[in-house]
Amino acid sequence: MNRWVGIVSLRDTAPLTPVHRIALAIDAARNRTSYKLAGQTVPYARMRSALRTLGQEHARHHEWERYAYCVDLAGDFFDGGHPPTGLPSWLTEELRNLLSGRSGTRPIGERRAQTAPRRTGHQLPAPTRQVRTTSPAAARASRPVRTVPATTGQGALGSAVRGWDADSEATAWLGLAAEHRSHLFESHYTDQVTPHVLGLLDRLGATALDVILLDAYVGWAIPGRAGEQASGHARRRAAADLALGAWMSEKGLVRMSTGEAQQPAKSVFEGVARQILGVLSLCGEHETARRLVASVWPELDRPSAETGADPATLAQAVFRKEGLAYDYDEEGPDHRKVFRAAVRTGSGRTAEGTGQSKKAARAAAARALLDAYPQVVAAAGAERKKAPANPPAALPLPYPQPRNRHRDAVDGLAAMFELGHRADGLLAQALTHASWVHENRALATAARQRDNQLLAHHGSHVVNHLAAYVRARQALGHGLTPDENEARILTPADDDTARLGSILQLAEGLLTSHGESGQGRTAVSDAAQAVVAVAWRVHGSRLLGRRPVVLSDWLSGLGHQHDPVTVFASMATTYGIDHEYTYDVSGPGHLTNFTATIVMRDARGQLHRWTERLPGTPGKQEAKKATAEAVVDILATPNRRAVDDLSAEERDLLVFLLCAQLDGLGRPTERQRARVLSRGDLGTDLLATGDTEALRTWAGRISSLLGPDGTAVPDTLRELYRKVLDDTRTGPGSLLRRMAADPGLDAACVVRRNAADSVRRALSSGPQAASVRDIVQNWWRDQAPAIGVTVRDDMRQEVFLPLPVHLGALDETLTWCGEAAEAADARIDIELTVQDGTLHVWLGIDRVDVPAACDDFARLLSRTLPYTDCLVADDHVLLRLHGDPETEPGPPCPLAAAGLDAYVSGPMDRRQLAGQVADGCAEGQDEQLYS
Repeated sequence: MNRWVGIVSLRDTAPLTPVHRIALAIDAARNRTSYKLAGQTVPYARMRSALRTLGQEHARHHEWERYAYCVDLAGDFFDGGHPPTGLPSWLTEELRNLLSGRSGTRPIGERRAQTAPRRTGHQLPAPTRQVRTTSPAAARASRPVRTVPATTGQGALGSAVRGWDADSEATAWLGLAAEHRSHLFESHYTDQVTPHVLGLLDRLGATALDVILLDAYVGWAIPGRAGEQASGHARRRAAADLALGAWMSEKGLVRMSTGEAQQPAKSVFEGVARQILGVLSLCGEHETARRLVASVWPELDRPSAETGADPATLAQAVFRKEGLAYDYDEEGPDHRKVFRAAVRTGSGRTAEGTGQSKKAARAAAARALLDAYPQVVAAAGAERKKAPANPPAALPLPYPQPRNRHRDAVDGLAAMFELGHRADGLLAQALTHASWVHENRALATAARQRDNQLLAHHGSHVVNHLAAYVRARQALGHGLTPDENEARILTPADDDTARLGSILQLAEGLLTSHGESGQGRTAVSDAAQAVVAVAWRVHGSRLLGRRPVVLSDWLSGLGHQHDPVTVFASMATTYGIDHEYTYDVSGPGHLTNFTATIVMRDARGQLHRWTERLPGTPGKQEAKKATAEAVVDILATPNRRAVDDLSAEERDLLVFLLCAQLDGLGRPTERQRARVLSRGDLGTDLLATGDTEALRTWAGRISSLLGPDGTAVPDTLRELYRKVLDDTRTGPGSLLRRMAADPGLDAACVVRRNAADSVRRALSSGPQAASVRDIVQNWWRDQAPAIGVTVRDDMRQEVFLPLPVHLGALDETLTWCGEAAEAADARIDIELTVQDGTLHVWLGIDRVDVPAACDDFARLLSRTLPYTDCLVADDHVLLRLHGDPETEPGPPCPLAAAGLDAYVSGPMDRRQLAGQVADGCAEGQDEQLYS
């Protein structure tokens, strides 16, 4: 047959012996229950658990390829199976570390011991000029497909930015940047360019615009504090967005769908403008992007009336001598609250305003106060005009002190970032904490110094831009079809920048007061961002392509992953759990200590609180993340170990969360089911890997915890189990769909696609025959005229009750092996026997390379069909159909019964299955794990 050309090969085999060969095969399979990993013998059950744990850890980091590999491999470790021995080096190392307890990867469900912030070492990294320059070959992003028009925008950009001549690659990227996602869908380009590419460009352009605006702002503005700089930047950013959007609309650069073009929103034009800025940044044209913004928005390099102070700030300045006080009230339901603000001056002037938030209500009240007393506003304006203008700020100087740790840190950072001595004063400022300035006002004034808050604010936007730039180049360097997870760009958290500060060992050189240790997360994070701001002010956009190795490694290592707070919020949304955080604050000013409590309300209205206490002086966000992480870990405990080790408080929380999941589970979407599966909620990961024994163990733990009255199985959970199994067996990320969509044209790829088609038939509909003997007889009747067939039926009188898919699996396996034997002009021997309620079918194929012919089919059959194992040896295939898979006495508990019922069921809609696999074959390409 054509499908076997190039796969089947002739081989010499030993002469047949009178030994009953099926007995040897069964005995060999029965003895395979452990795995050799780097010289260590590991039981299959332990390997399955370890692979699921690693898979969930990779899912947390959005490493979906590794997650899929771990989950697929876990399904191969069934008793008697023969998993591959040549595991990837990364997986072997992770498994060894996890199994030996040396891993930094903590099994889900095991609490992490909370420790106080560690004190960094006393030695600053040796001053090094080692930098990492991105190689053109490695960093080059994929070229946009030619089906997308590539010239749009070049002429308009050329008129706005004189002197820039875009090359062909930049022109192609500009053509893509002018697309709105609605036009991609309408023009059917999404199979070549996913909308996530536009999201990457938008995010990169937004960070580039932030940096451009702040670079210009710090050139002329002299803000008194970081809050003033932040609010000023926010107003300028809004004005620049409007100007860029208006320019895009005027030039007609945006390509939209027919429906979107009928009444386009301003956000459409503003988003495409950011995409163009993102392309310019991606192509290394940061200066061109700056000139474009300056051309479109002339207020870039000077203050403007449209970006003046907001009403509340202006009212505070106008009535500063009288003083202002605000009172707030609210009314209406939670989803439509209306806030009312009343402002009152010291002299009795009053005004009111309303809004959808306290901030909006306060602004409305301040605006009403200014409108009510125009004479006071005019008098304050005249007074400000009489005041002398602020002189330009002089550059800060290094502190005139003998060499110490601070000075050593400044010298080391100057050498590391190749700054010379031009920026010693700014680096000294970057390492100056506010508490030190408070205690050493005279020294700071003499050196024209201040604290590092303004630099840290500037640096936070520079860090965002660097992170977005690296992430975009990584994603687009692999192609123009990234999925949602590959295209996600998250703002680096304080923990991330604090880790950078620890790598740079900034704590030892940070100037702080006697009461402030300088080891706190916020202090180190601010110093790290301030140092990056100094490097950017000296090097500018050159920092995108040339920077110290430690900074490059830190940027590449950013996982852009959701923190525990977001993970818990996603889980809570799935199960209808309302929650909020409250905080207990203690300690003096700069040593404030936060403790977070999460208040949860389930679908029945029951409340539960959990507080996680950290040592030291954790900040607000640090305390919030620790509390969310503790809740997530406690919820995952039954998946990994017995619940008896939990304290009484932890058991109470676990009971509440489990009941909340059972009561609040609705009908999650496909994306939500993917998240449920990756977290292992409600035993779904056990079903997905076919580990029914572990499912019974998990369900027993839950039943003992909740009691007989707490484990009633809702219909929504039964439906979830069925849909999760359908997603795993036949969904876009399933092994079946991936094999069906193999795009190769060689013989091996053709065989994989044929294998997927055969397994799909076995899963979707069984043959018309009603028994195993009927299947074998019908196959023998068709096959015997073509090749030599010997059938030995040793089933005797033992009763074997197959599942419907078992009959289909037997029929497809006989057909598959028979065609392989026919293609090689070989004979095939069949032996059948039933032992311990399991049907064993041995198929010996003479003079055929059985592993090459049957490995893919056997693995796919075992991975997709319930209670079906297909094992391949050098000269035979052994099919095991478990008619009575239960090994524990007594009926399973309700939770286990619900899972087992779903496991043995077929696809929920058999009619759609054939179409899904056919679509996968037609596409000729792999589909991503998650849409």
